[in-house]
Amino acid sequence: MDWIVDRRSPDAAARTLERVEHHLRSHAAVETGVAQAAAGVREAVEAQSTGTPLWLHLAWPRLTVHPVTRIDVRDGAVPLSQRAALADASGPELAVVDLGLERRVLRTFEDGPPPMPQVDVELERDGVAAVAVALLAAAEAHPAASPAQTASLAGTLLADAVEPPATAAEAAALFVAVQRALGGEAEVLRSDDASFEVGVTRSPYGPGAVGHPSVDHLSTGVAGRLAAKVDGTAAVEVEESPALGDDECRLRVVLGASSDLTRGELHRWPPSATTIDGPAPHLDLSVILPSESGSVPVVRRLAAQALRAFGVHGEDIDDVQLAITEACGNVIDHVSETDTYEVRFALAADRCAISVLDQGEGFDATVVPEDMDVTAEDGRGLALMRALVDTLAFRSEPHDGAVVHMVKNLRYDAAHPLRQSAR
Repeated sequence: MDWIVDRRSPDAAARTLERVEHHLRSHAAVETGVAQAAAGVREAVEAQSTGTPLWLHLAWPRLTVHPVTRIDVRDGAVPLSQRAALADASGPELAVVDLGLERRVLRTFEDGPPPMPQVDVELERDGVAAVAVALLAAAEAHPAASPAQTASLAGTLLADAVEPPATAAEAAALFVAVQRALGGEAEVLRSDDASFEVGVTRSPYGPGAVGHPSVDHLSTGVAGRLAAKVDGTAAVEVEESPALGDDECRLRVVLGASSDLTRGELHRWPPSATTIDGPAPHLDLSVILPSESGSVPVVRRLAAQALRAFGVHGEDIDDVQLAITEACGNVIDHVSETDTYEVRFALAADRCAISVLDQGEGFDATVVPEDMDVTAEDGRGLALMRALVDTLAFRSEPHDGAVVHMVKNLRYDAAHPLRQSAR
């Protein structure tokens, strides 16, 4: 990411530094330390005596400050199309700021997206409608997937609709071709044998995608699948994202075995199957219950019996039961408009998803901090749910009210008869 700070206009400089802090806050793995890092950037800028504009170049975890001497520039974020010229027109480093921050991790699937059934989409024929088909196919094939996982799977289906690349440069060019076929605009920023960077200057998904980071994974799914077909393994990092408040989208893709794979969204070709041994279960269950505490054991036992029947490890069953208890208990305590609530339970391969819908106004779970102590009285149930499951999300839907959505990755007991019979 790159910004220009023109200190001849104090108000503009302050706004740009605020945007720098917002970018750090949006892309950091944790918010702790962001304010201190932003203060370090501000001090580095204010310490410069030169009257020329300053170029701030972010390459995690460092930010460098350079003078701009040979071109006219505008205060604020630098467009992707202008960055190469800016680098040529800037002087040597005036300051280096060690941010002390880690980038957020995009590990949507531990071993890369799993296999998907073939889908009849042709990008030139279908355009952006292919995205809807791919998203529906991903949701149907993996009903327990999170929104980010579903988007990543859909992206892999879009990538499979074009001829496989033979080199990193071809993968980058095909990514651009996919974006344009969907109605967007993209360009290759850089490529070599081991990596490439691409920028999306106009998203095919429209302005409504802003504020929804899961949409990024449609692009990471396309880029990762194309790159993995070249060298078997690839990882994608989201360097910039309009969904996170940036002006444009920029992806960095690394091919092959590399330490960078631990941070980006991992992709493999061919995709890895589920890690469980034996048949992959698939079960959908939905129950509507009275908003009374006596209803909680009913759904808890139903979920436990389903998991036990398929041979899920006992400790994971206990975690799911306790998470359901806490989620239902919170809903019952806050139901205000109806006398019932709904629990949806989906078991698919090595994960299960639980959604509890209160069909009313619900409660505001966002007030509970991520690091809430599970022994604290206020918010203890929400903190406990975070500790028991792998994904916990809260949302409000027009017809469903408040929804608690949980995903738990499951282990299976190798000694279970169902696992034994498959050997």
